[in-house]
Amino acid sequence: MSDNYRSVEDFVCDESFQRYCLGTDQSATDFWENWIKEHPDASAEIAGARELFSMLNARQGNLGEQVRELKDGLERSTFLKEEFGQREAISRRPRRILYAGIAASLLLAVSVYFFLDRQGGKSPESMPVIAATIQSGSEPRKTLMLADGSVLTMRHNSSISLSEGFSKTNRVLTLSGEAFFDVKPDPSHPFIVHTKDASIEVLGTVFNVSAYPENSYTETALFRGRVEVTSKEDPSRKTVLMPSQKLVIQSGGKRDTAFAVRSLAVDPVDHKAKEIAWVRNRLKIQDESLEQIAGRLQQWYGIPIVITNEEVKKYSYSGTFESETVIKALEALQLSYPFSFEVEQTRIVISK
Repeated sequence: MSDNYRSVEDFVCDESFQRYCLGTDQSATDFWENWIKEHPDASAEIAGARELFSMLNARQGNLGEQVRELKDGLERSTFLKEEFGQREAISRRPRRILYAGIAASLLLAVSVYFFLDRQGGKSPESMPVIAATIQSGSEPRKTLMLADGSVLTMRHNSSISLSEGFSKTNRVLTLSGEAFFDVKPDPSHPFIVHTKDASIEVLGTVFNVSAYPENSYTETALFRGRVEVTSKEDPSRKTVLMPSQKLVIQSGGKRDTAFAVRSLAVDPVDHKAKEIAWVRNRLKIQDESLEQIAGRLQQWYGIPIVITNEEVKKYSYSGTFESETVIKALEALQLSYPFSFEVEQTRIVISK
C-alpha cells in the first residue's frame, strides 16, 4: 500500500507510519527504515510527514482524533477540485474576445499544513493578537489546511495571520491579498476574516476574499452558505450575502456606491464565476482596460508592469487567458490592439 503513497498526508494517515514516528513499534521502525532506503525519491515527503506528525503529536487532545480531522479536511478539499478544476474546452471568440492562456506552465505548488494554536489564547477583540503568519510568497497559489479542518487557497503575494488561540478558543484570522475559503462548520466558533476594509463572519461556507493593500477595494464573493460582512470604516454598515452574491467595499467612495452588493460575474462559455478563475489557473477579464489587466498580471506573476502611454492604458479587452508566461499573455493582447513592450531586468515596460 505504501508504494502508492504520493503525499505527506498519505504517510501521516498510515497507522504503521505513526508508530514508526513514535518509536513504539520495532517492526514498524524496521519496515519504514527499509522502505525509505528503497525509495530515496520520497525523502522530501517523508521529512514533511514526520514534521507534520510531530506537530500533531505536540497538540493537546487525542492524536487519533487529530488524524481523523486531517482526513476529513482532505476529503472536504475535493470540493475545490470538483467545482473549480480545469475541464474547459476551447471555443472561438470574436476578434477582441481572446482565448490565450496564462499559466499553463506554472506549477501549482500545493502544501498542506496544520498550523498550531498557542496555549493560553484569549478571545479576540477587533484587532486580534497574532500567533502565526502564513505567506504564499511567489507561488501562484498555495493550498493550506488549518488546524480546525478548514481549507483555503491563497493567491500570489498574499498572507494569512492567525490569531492567538486559533482552533482552540477562536477561529479568527487576518487576510492581506486574496484567498478562497472552504470553512469547516462549527457553530460554537464562528470563522472570522479581518481585512483592511471589512470583517467577514461565517459558520461554514465557501467564499473568496480579495483585499490587496494596494487596491482601493475589498471584494467578498459567496459560493455556498452565508456570510455577514461588516465595514471597518462604519461598523453600522453590514450585510448578509447569499450564494452567487458579492460585496464590493470601495475605500473612500461615496456612501451609496462604496458598499455595493452585486451578482457574481459568470463566464458565458463555462458558466463559472470570474471571481475565482484564479483558483482554476485562469485569468478572466471583461471590458477591462490594459492598465487594469497589467495590474492583475502583476499580481499573478509578481513582475512589475509599467505602461508609459496614456492612450495604451485605455485599450479595452475581454477574454479568458491560459498561457505559459506573461510574455505569451502580452503577445496575445497585441493581436487585438497593437502596442510594444520591453522586458527589462526587474520589470516590463509597455509603450505605444
